[in-house]
Amino acid sequence: MQSVNGQSVTAVVLDADDVGALPNNANATLTASYMNIDKAVGNYRAFRWLTSGVSRWEAQADDVAETGSAAGSDFRLSARNDDGSFNKTVIHAKRSDGTIALGTTIHHGSAQVTSSGSVGLRDVGADPATTSGGVFLYSKSGVMYVKQADGTSFQISQISYPVTSVNSRTGAVNLGAADVGALPATAGEVVQTLPITGAGGTSRTLAFRTNGQNRWTLAAGTDAETGTDAAGTNLTLASRNDDGTFRATVLDANRSTGQVAIGGSTKLSDAKLTVINGVGVTNRTVDPVAPSQGFQLYAKNGLPYIIQADGTIFQVGSGGSGGGGAVDSVNGQTGIVTLDAADVGAYPATGGELTGKLSQTGDGVNNLAEWKNSGGTIATRIGANGNFVAEGSFYAKSGMQLGSTNYDMGGGAGGIIGMDNAATVPTTNPTAGAILYVEGGVLKVRQSDGTIVTVANAPSVPVTSVNGDTGAVVIDTASIGAIPTSQKAAASGVASLDSGTKVPIAQLPDPSVPSGFTPESMGLKAWAGDPAMTASGFDYPGVGKGRMAAVYINRSMSVSKIAWHIFGYAGGLLSGSWAGIYNTSGTLMRATGDMSTASYEPAEQHGTGGAVSTSNLTSAITLSPGVYYVIWRMNYTASPVDGPALMRFDSANTCAALYGVSNIRRFGAATITNTSAPSTLTPSWETDPLRFWVALA
Repeated sequence: MQSVNGQSVTAVVLDADDVGALPNNANATLTASYMNIDKAVGNYRAFRWLTSGVSRWEAQADDVAETGSAAGSDFRLSARNDDGSFNKTVIHAKRSDGTIALGTTIHHGSAQVTSSGSVGLRDVGADPATTSGGVFLYSKSGVMYVKQADGTSFQISQISYPVTSVNSRTGAVNLGAADVGALPATAGEVVQTLPITGAGGTSRTLAFRTNGQNRWTLAAGTDAETGTDAAGTNLTLASRNDDGTFRATVLDANRSTGQVAIGGSTKLSDAKLTVINGVGVTNRTVDPVAPSQGFQLYAKNGLPYIIQADGTIFQVGSGGSGGGGAVDSVNGQTGIVTLDAADVGAYPATGGELTGKLSQTGDGVNNLAEWKNSGGTIATRIGANGNFVAEGSFYAKSGMQLGSTNYDMGGGAGGIIGMDNAATVPTTNPTAGAILYVEGGVLKVRQSDGTIVTVANAPSVPVTSVNGDTGAVVIDTASIGAIPTSQKAAASGVASLDSGTKVPIAQLPDPSVPSGFTPESMGLKAWAGDPAMTASGFDYPGVGKGRMAAVYINRSMSVSKIAWHIFGYAGGLLSGSWAGIYNTSGTLMRATGDMSTASYEPAEQHGTGGAVSTSNLTSAITLSPGVYYVIWRMNYTASPVDGPALMRFDSANTCAALYGVSNIRRFGAATITNTSAPSTLTPSWETDPLRFWVALA
C-alpha cells in the first residue's frame, strides 16, 4: 500500500473530513443541497437534540400512514422529559394542507393556525407599517389593535350604539316592573303562572322573610328525578330560626305518590296523610252530616267520635262500638291478668296434660293429628282415614300389635310384633317389595314375582366335623389354606386387584433394568422417551405452529409442569404462546398460562448443551394411567430467530403418523391459530419429520 487517502506517512491518521464524513464530536458543515432521513412509511424519521445522551427535543416526520393526496407523515416538534420520554407536542403541521397546531395534534377545521390554549400578544413600540393584502393584529400598551391595508388602525373594544327609544318611549324614559313584564320587588300581582325554574336535583325555593332573614321556605327539594313515575322534586314547607337557618319540616309532599307528611318527612306505608307526633282535633257542638263514603273522625265534649257513611255515630273508646264499656275482669281475674291454656279450657301448645277425651274430625284429606319435632318437621301423625303413621322408625317399648287381638306377649318385651290372621289373603302381587301377612297362624310373604314364601324353621343337620377336625374346632387362614387380609398390598404379601381384576401397574416391579434411567431418576414424572435416545442437535418449533408429543403414564400421578430440553434461549416468546395436556379424545386436562409472561415463560438457557426448562401449569392435576398428548404453540420473532431451540429425536425423514394397533399418535404438527389452550382440540396432524422431546414434572 503506497498511501491512504493521499497520505503516505507511516502512521496514517484520518478524520471525518478525510473520508467525506461529518464529525460526531465537533462542529460540522454539510456542503450539499439535501440531508435525507429515509425510512418506510409508518415509522418516525427524526432529528434529536440530546443532553448527556438523553433526548430533549425531537423534530420528526411522524408514523401516521400515507393514504394519498399528500396525507400522512406529518411534521411534529416534541419536547421530551428528563428521562427522554415524550412530554408534549409543541408544533404539529399537516403535510396535506400546511395548517399548523400549537400544543396539540388536533387542527381546528380549516384554520391555518390552531392553539390548544390562549394566544398571547406582547406589546409593540409602534404601529406596524402599512401592508396590502391583509391586516395586522397586535398589542400596544396592553390594548388589542388592528391595522388595515388602507393604513387605518383602531382599538378592538365593545361597540357602542346610541339609544333612540326604550320600549317605544323617548325623552326622559322611566320604566317600571310592569313595563318590562316583571314582578315588582315590593307589592304587585302575578297573572296566571309564576315559574321558579332550576335543574333536577337543585332546590327551587319561595322564601318569606323578615328584615332579609328567612322565616318560611316553600321549596321543590333536591331529591333527584329518575324519569320514572314522576319520582323526585318533592315539595317541602319548612320553618326557619330568627337567623334564617332551618328549624323544622312542617309539611312534606311526595310528587310521585301524592302522599303528605305533617311535622316531618316520614310516610307510613301507602297512607296519603301521615302526622308526626299525633293529631289534635278540636270540639264541635253538633254532629257532622254523614259522609257519602268512608267515615269522619271528630271531637265532642273532649271525646273522640266517628260518624260512618250509614249515619251511625259512636264514641271511640276502650269499649269499642255499640255502647260497650271497660272490661272489669277476665275469667274472674282482675288487675294485670295472665291466662294460660287451663284458664280457657284449652290444650297447652307446649307441654301440659289433657283431661277427658279429645275429639277431632278430619276432612278426608288432612291429618287428624300431627306431632312435630323442634325443627317443625312432622314426626308422627294420624292420617285422615285414621291410620297411624310414624315418619321415622316405628318403635314400641313392650311390643307392637297389628289387628284387634289383645296379644299376650308371652312375657316378652321390646322388638315383638303380634299379628292377627289376615281377614282376606292378598291375591295380587305388589309392584315392588313384598307383603307380610299371617294365614292360619303361619307367617307368610307374598313377593312381587308372585312367589309365596312360608316362614318356617329350616331343617337342622348336626355338624360332626370341620375339615376333619372334631371337638372345639378353631378355624384360621392356615387351616383353610387362605391368605390373611393383612398381607394385601403389603411387603412380601399379595397384590390387590383393580376393578378389572388385574394387578395395578404401581404394584408391579419397575419394568426397566436395575441400572436403567426412569423419569423419576431425573426428577421428572413422565416423558416422550429416554432423552439419551434423542439425536444430537436441535430445531426450532416454528412460529405459531402447533407441536405434539405423546407421553405414557403407567400409574396415577400429580403433575404441575411441562418440560423441554432447550439448547439455547434468551427470552422472547410473544403473547399467544401456550402449552397444554390433552387426553386422546382431545379434551384439555390442564394448561399453562401465557408463556410470554414471567409466571409461565420457560427459563433462559445459555450453557453449552443446554438444559431442561419448564413452564408451570395453572394448577397441579392428578392424571390416571394412560396416553396423553402434550401440545404446545410457541410464538416468537422468526427473523432473526429468538425462540427456544428444542431437543428432538432423529428427524431426518417423515415420521410415522400412527403407532400400534391402537392408532396412537406419538408425534405430530398442525396449524393452530388459538392464542390460548382451547378446551377441546382436534387438529389435522401433519406428517412432519420433526419429533420433539417433552416431559411432565
